Amino acid sequence: MTVKLTRERVVAINAAAWEYWRWNANQAEDWTRGYLARRGLRGLQAGYAPEGWARLVGRMRGRGYSPDELVAAGLAFRTEAGGVGDVFRDRMVLPYRDETGAIIGFTARRNPAADDVDDAPAKYLNTTTTLAFDKSRDLYGIDPAAVRRIQAGARVVVVEGALDVEAIRRTGSPVVPLSGCGTALTATHLERVRAIHADAVALAVFAFDADPAGQAAAVRAWDLLTDDEAGTAGALVLPDGTDPAQLIQDGHGQALAERLAQPQSLVSVVVDVVLARHDLTTVEGRINSLRAAAALVARIADVPLSRVGTQLHARLAPHTDLGVIAGELAIAAAAARGTT
Repeated sequence: MTVKLTRERVVAINAAAWEYWRWNANQAEDWTRGYLARRGLRGLQAGYAPEGWARLVGRMRGRGYSPDELVAAGLAFRTEAGGVGDVFRDRMVLPYRDETGAIIGFTARRNPAADDVDDAPAKYLNTTTTLAFDKSRDLYGIDPAAVRRIQAGARVVVVEGALDVEAIRRTGSPVVPLSGCGTALTATHLERVRAIHADAVALAVFAFDADPAGQAAAVRAWDLLTDDEAGTAGALVLPDGTDPAQLIQDGHGQALAERLAQPQSLVSVVVDVVLARHDLTTVEGRINSLRAAAALVARIADVPLSRVGTQLHARLAPHTDLGVIAGELAIAAAAARGTT
């Protein structure tokens, strides 16, 4: 039977489930404490969803929540035969919160013992869409303290996963890390941040891996920004196979904090991505790369554009004159404004 829940009922179900998972995190079968200690995140308040087909369902039934309500809240699923099982089984659970601190959803990591197993379940699962939670809108790391800090001018850092958020928090850096937990950044995510502070996205830093997927994510983030934001947003480019959580695990928290204090500009990263698509050893490649970069960054303001010109000259010199670069940038900017 399909039931319709109010947002308040979903939040109440989430709170009761979190209480149960937090209790389980102190039981003998829990592996999450050891895992977090190895990741350099000892003491993080995580929950543990135990093994078993329907242990949460059984527990919540005793608390007055029906299996159908758990299905509607995204914490259980119904089989074709009519049975009901837990969505999260043998997983470390972390809560998404809203601006009031209410738990609106969860992200959950599988047992690392299954990481090298064929046909292992997904490494991370998020709560399905409910009246309280939408992965294309909500960001892990938002809570009352984060909101206050963003409103006071703290810089937002957008990272890949929940443990990256927790890792950056451990550095003591005066930033507010947020994550879509594996969900690609959306315009709605950014609207959520702007709703907290109008200039928060303009000041934000976007963290990416240096691999092709990270490069694609950098361009995608760039495309979602307003023209003004595109000229001022920052970027944190991490070495291949490295993320903030890994840096903390390896004891490089201070180095991470230093990189957060002096991020690159996002526009410089996007320009590098464009240049990497062309063969800069040929005249044709240099011309095409220059025009592609100029067209991409034409929408930003003049001051950042001057920095782009310097960057392009450094990459294309001695074969391409700075005056030629400035000319291409000016042509592209005029075209973007609809002038000649």
